[in-house]
Amino acid sequence: MIDLSEAQIAAAKDNDLGAVTAVVKATEERVNQLAWKYATGGGRTDHTLAEDLAQVGRIAIWDGLKRFNGTTVAEFFTFIDRTLKGAMSDSRKEETRQGVSRSVAAAFERALSIAGGDPYEAEWMATTPEAMGDRRLSAEMAYAARLSYQGLEYLDAPLGETDMGESVTLADRLAVEAEVPADLLEPNDYAKERSKRTGVKVRKTLSRMGKQHRVVLMALTGIVPVDYYGTERDEELSRDYGIPLRQVRIVRSKAKDRFAELWTAAA
Repeated sequence: MIDLSEAQIAAAKDNDLGAVTAVVKATEERVNQLAWKYATGGGRTDHTLAEDLAQVGRIAIWDGLKRFNGTTVAEFFTFIDRTLKGAMSDSRKEETRQGVSRSVAAAFERALSIAGGDPYEAEWMATTPEAMGDRRLSAEMAYAARLSYQGLEYLDAPLGETDMGESVTLADRLAVEAEVPADLLEPNDYAKERSKRTGVKVRKTLSRMGKQHRVVLMALTGIVPVDYYGTERDEELSRDYGIPLRQVRIVRSKAKDRFAELWTAAA
């Protein structure tokens, strides 16, 4: 920030055009610094968002002049910094939480914190009274909140670095797999990523179960290396895996309950 006098600050509060111009010039560097910061995630900067946030910051300074009650230059810059951060943070949330209200976004972020940063666990967690109390969301609203959340933060989440030290994000990886630029990714690319993540978690949960429980559940949908048996081929399942036929349904029922316990515990 460039030099600014207390007299100029006082004059700016009285809407003196020359003084207001001086304040704008003096704060422009900080405006741009914060706009860049709030538009950056996972090592990538949304330049359009940065420009929008900078404009939000300039307007916030104009509006904030009449609310400043201090007298010194130091107090003014502390006030301006707080004003800019608040305005840009709010604007960024509005831009990156499209389709849900602020209260819903806040509730989902609470669930996200409880879920250790996993948006899929947070979606489920947000619907439970045990975790959220009166702030719990409906299943539909939790789903909308997750989709909204996974806009900027999710795709820009860093997955590691290249040999050159450059950050690699989820969007980068999906773009490579789809062989298209990141900005041309289709919604089904994100759906595939969700399916992949869910599949990994399912297998991790199954691996914690006993052999019979694991086999009968994998047989329900044909999870490799177990073939698909559904619920109509119990005799074949019994013969192929040595489970007494009269026990297959019992084992399946208990396996479902155990899977639910382990899945919930992992959340």
